[in-house]
Amino acid sequence: MEATGVYWKPVYNILEGHFELIVANARHIKAVPGRKTDVKDAEWIADLLRHGLLQPSYVPPPELRELRSLLRYRVKLVNARSGMSNKRYMGLTPGQRRRSRQKGDSV
Repeated sequence: MEATGVYWKPVYNILEGHFELIVANARHIKAVPGRKTDVKDAEWIADLLRHGLLQPSYVPPPELRELRSLLRYRVKLVNARSGMSNKRYMGLTPGQRRRSRQKGDSV
């Protein structure tokens, strides 16, 4: 399987445990000399695998993938919260900003 974007993830999750899966970096596949077209893509990847020319990419175990997903979501929420706070702060006039700093308000 060629890793392009995030499109490989659902397929990998379904087939994991039923087959031996190898996720290959598209840049490594393109670096191998030969013609690679969309029409013969699957044949080309299978041929590279047969000849041992594919390096498998690291795919973490399911528990770690879930943890990483939750962490990415948390970072997204924290960034959204910071953005809202910044928008609220920028909506104040310069005089109001100075007063809010003096009072110790957290913005």
